[in-house]
Amino acid sequence: MANSTDSNRQPRVFLWGASRSLSTCFAKCLSFVDGVQMWHEPYLVAHTAEGASQFSKMTLGKDMATLHGIFMSELMQIKGAKANEFTGGKLEPMENFTYPWIKSKLEEEEPGKKYIFVKEMAYAVYKHLDSLPDVPSRHTFLIRHPYKSLTSHRRLIMDIIKYQGDPAEFKFPSEMEADTYGEDGPYEMWKRIRESGREDTPIVIDADDLMNHPEKIIKTYLEALGIPFRSSYITWDGSEESIKNWRGPLEWAVLGRRLGIFDKAFGSSCFLPQTHAMPKREDLTPDITGIVDRLMPGYQEMYKHRIKPE
Repeated sequence: MANSTDSNRQPRVFLWGASRSLSTCFAKCLSFVDGVQMWHEPYLVAHTAEGASQFSKMTLGKDMATLHGIFMSELMQIKGAKANEFTGGKLEPMENFTYPWIKSKLEEEEPGKKYIFVKEMAYAVYKHLDSLPDVPSRHTFLIRHPYKSLTSHRRLIMDIIKYQGDPAEFKFPSEMEADTYGEDGPYEMWKRIRESGREDTPIVIDADDLMNHPEKIIKTYLEALGIPFRSSYITWDGSEESIKNWRGPLEWAVLGRRLGIFDKAFGSSCFLPQTHAMPKREDLTPDITGIVDRLMPGYQEMYKHRIKPE
């Protein structure tokens, strides 16, 4: 694998993404590649724990308070149950996941595996580069047009809180905007990975390209990492049983599945061609236009460096 300095170590491959970028679906796809051990959002739980501490000291807006209450209530139920959907696998209790603990675990080898993949939200780590494992690693990015990702994220929040009002009048929670989109996580991580010398030209994939040309994109992606491609990798088992073999926070996976965050990705078996037209800026709701405008320059810059399907 290129950029690895120790051929005796299992290389770590980070897949950095943003909310609603199809990254969990891509993680499931990659988890069926021969020899891959998949980690799912370990750092995000550490980041979320820090955020929960801050939220407890804040006066939250109505919708954010509702969302936070739903998350905490569901987590308490999951923690209090003797078993859940993913009990009996490799997933571990959320309380283990601190930044130092994650780093130490990612520095350990995985018996019987060739590669260790880590699917993660960039905004949870770009200010914590010292928590990355001190082992040979590659850094790759999955981006999605902000018009699509923000529209999807907004709709997801309304679904979770069961919003009953006029969708056009819903306001994206300012607390979540500050936490998730206060800065452009993927772009900041992409810049810092390059500036730190960890990777000169990180691999970038666009979500639409992945959906519309899965075989070409996955083949090019894997081969760029030095991993042999098989045509069988473009489809995979649609059951959720494979999730038990992932590493990561147990309750987080269960919570995301139950609240509709991960359910489609966990049940996926292939990438389907994109059928929805790109939203027009004038059709975006006012509560997300400012976020979109802030994210567009970074997206456009990274898009220039993406793997192309031609």
